[in-house]
Amino acid sequence: MTVSFSFEGDAPTPRDAATVLVVRDSPDGPEVFFVKRAAAVRFMGGAYVFPGGRLDAEDADPMVAADLEADECARRLGEPEGSRARALHVAALRECLEESGLLLSAGEVAPDVVDALRAALEPKGRPSLAALLAQHGVTLSLSALVPWSRWVTPRQETRRFDARFFIAQAPADVSRARHDGGETVESAWLTPREAIARARRAEIVLAPPTWRTLAEIADAPDVAALLAMPRDASVPLEPSVIAVGDTFAVLLPDDPEHLQAGSANARVGLPTRFVYRDGAWETAG
Repeated sequence: MTVSFSFEGDAPTPRDAATVLVVRDSPDGPEVFFVKRAAAVRFMGGAYVFPGGRLDAEDADPMVAADLEADECARRLGEPEGSRARALHVAALRECLEESGLLLSAGEVAPDVVDALRAALEPKGRPSLAALLAQHGVTLSLSALVPWSRWVTPRQETRRFDARFFIAQAPADVSRARHDGGETVESAWLTPREAIARARRAEIVLAPPTWRTLAEIADAPDVAALLAMPRDASVPLEPSVIAVGDTFAVLLPDDPEHLQAGSANARVGLPTRFVYRDGAWETAG
């Protein structure tokens, strides 16, 4: 994983994005679905991530069939603009389907229809998302998404995103859950503790927001308890970056040395800073 920071000039404006932690119960507690980004991908290439991506213009189309109206989406996110809030929900589900093959829909959808819809989303010049959903008779289940957090890429990063993190229970049939073979090249169901342990052993790479989110949910005994955990997803969490010897560290908002120390989501015992070494991250506080 290659990270590019710039400490000079104006910070790029963050682009809206959304990501989904798809979770399922297992004997060892909740498991999360991960995809590994291809090394050539410019943002977080080589990292294990939750399915997600940037918001596209078509996500804001009011004709996209979904089970929540814009005002309810705004209430859930603490977002003043309803159309933007709904578009973020839609983007989360669209990206989830594209990158994982998992469709969160209002009502049952046959597996072959899910596969067909995922394939139809891939080509350039395809029909709009709204048209494809109508063609396949699918209504997106925005209500299945539980808002969890909002992460803003540090201002020193050359590519910045304002990303909403959601959690959602996996659909009953996860047999088709798989990476797309393009932007994502591996996939796995891992418990939060297993993913963190693998990152500590340098077997996988986790970006700081991913690692911190996993630490936040690691103690949940099951999916029901996880989805019921209290959370304020409206607070933007923007890490700051400092030089550490010949490398750098990312400080989360509840780190005492963060430029704007203090966070509504601070919890004792969670990692607050990450140091970048040899193409990966390690906790340092």
